[in-house]
Amino acid sequence: MNRRYCSIKEASEYTSLPIKTLYEWAGQGRIPSIKIGRRVLFDLCDIDQVMGSFKRTKNKAKQTVSKIIGEIQNNEI
Repeated sequence: MNRRYCSIKEASEYTSLPIKTLYEWAGQGRIPSIKIGRRVLFDLCDIDQVMGSFKRTKNKAKQTVSKIIGEIQNNEI
């Protein structure tokens, strides 16, 4: 049986992020979490989605460079 939910410690090991960071993100709503009493649980599917949203792509870097170059060119006119 595959587990769907994990504790904060397991989520920390899974993501290689500090426990403190996960608590902060959960409190800020940056990462979905389930709070039952004092216990915080994470859905591994949600964790995968959040971590995937942080991926950098080549296209994003090109877009950023193009935007900066465009702003520089507009300021020179």
